[in-house]
Amino acid sequence: MVAVTTVALLAYSHVLAWFPDEGFHLLAAQLINRGLRPYLDFFYQHVPLYAYLTAGMFRVFGDSWRSAHLLSALCTGAGIWLLADFVWTRVPEPRWRTATALTAVLLTGLDVAVIQFGTIAMPYGLSLFLAAAGFRLVLRAVDHETWWVPTAAGLCAGAATAASLLMVPVAPILFFWMISRNRVGNRWRKAVWFLAGTAIPFLPLLWPAVQGPRQTFFNLIEYHLLHRRPPWAVALWDDARTLNRVWLESVQGMTLVLMAGIGLIFLAGAREWETSRREEWFLCVWLTGGLGVYLACTSPTYHGYFVLVIPFLATLAALGAYAVGIRLCPSLRPVWVVLAVVGLLAVGTAKEAHHMAQHIHHFSHRWLDYEELAREVNQVTPDHGTLWADGDCNECLYSAARRVPPSGQENPYSRHVRLPSDRAASLHVLTVGQIDERLAAGRMTTVVIPHDDPRIESFGLPRRYLGRARMHGYDLFWDPVPHQAGAHEPRR
Repeated sequence: MVAVTTVALLAYSHVLAWFPDEGFHLLAAQLINRGLRPYLDFFYQHVPLYAYLTAGMFRVFGDSWRSAHLLSALCTGAGIWLLADFVWTRVPEPRWRTATALTAVLLTGLDVAVIQFGTIAMPYGLSLFLAAAGFRLVLRAVDHETWWVPTAAGLCAGAATAASLLMVPVAPILFFWMISRNRVGNRWRKAVWFLAGTAIPFLPLLWPAVQGPRQTFFNLIEYHLLHRRPPWAVALWDDARTLNRVWLESVQGMTLVLMAGIGLIFLAGAREWETSRREEWFLCVWLTGGLGVYLACTSPTYHGYFVLVIPFLATLAALGAYAVGIRLCPSLRPVWVVLAVVGLLAVGTAKEAHHMAQHIHHFSHRWLDYEELAREVNQVTPDHGTLWADGDCNECLYSAARRVPPSGQENPYSRHVRLPSDRAASLHVLTVGQIDERLAAGRMTTVVIPHDDPRIESFGLPRRYLGRARMHGYDLFWDPVPHQAGAHEPRR
């Protein structure tokens, strides 16, 4: 079933998976392969590990969004397998072992957030796998004296955070659990090895931090503290709506929370279980709670963030299904309990899919559309020409066309930063006004802009370019009119 789930995730990742924020992650990886450095040469408000791994995937499997989707889908499938195997090895009754593990697989694999966000070119899938791997390695570290197990656990926990700052709670939770539950060997020696492993994934940060400490600090800390949040009243309202949407209005969310709550109550009363087994399950509880609270507090929070807590929550929900089976329905075959829980989740999957279909216009552009648009752009733009793209997902076009954007336009979130002009220039961020000034100056070889953008007429783009076409909701302008020949009429 894990294999089937992984194949399904791979298929979805190559056919339907798409999200607007993929563009600047892919573009960052392409810029790295061209020799540019995050923070120093372009604005990138994330830790760099995912961008570097994606750049490596591009070198091995080709410079395409498909390579990044392959990495995410495989990592998500591997994370599901690690947690399902944990369930299978920690359920004592052989009669319920396979059914409970199968429930964990399906509760995770059928979750719409996992399907939607665990298959795209963003660090969710990678972080999910690394957190699950760190979880499994820490469970082994407390019973082994060897140095490499706690080091590997720290390496995975640190890499999860180095891939996404959304995983900050993972390493501290695993570290304190390991030293407090250690059963074999010196706990403090293991603590040193764990911390050493945690530090390794952050080595790519060392070079930019030494070369440009102010730029690195701004991208990773100052931006998130001072420039990311809207006004507090707006942020709190939006966060409340997001949490309500994810957990209270969602059949899937309510099912997982309810079943996980049953699992927690069962775990608290399962005195017949040996202490070590209960402590391992409680570590899963700590990871679920710690990640859940942290993600809810990252104001503004978004629906996609909670994909990182779903696998651990589904693991506890599978324990809840096991508890229902052995406490309330001991005479039933385990398969019926599994089908009942998964059937309820499938209803939620259908509801979420229907909701996505109703709002599909928000995500109308797919990678195949951008690839077609990129082919047209490359056909009309010389190799050394300048491409100016605007819109909600202009980074997707830059990535698909494999072109370097004008400095300051590598990341859509930079335009919300308000800084003095000299400091903004050193950080490679541009305001909306500065971007418009560039467009109005008309020095770009090719312009791609939403077809209903009022700047098309206000800046006189049809008069400035000889070529014009419309594709997938965008207007393309190319072949600038020479200044000395103003009598040309635009071609359409």
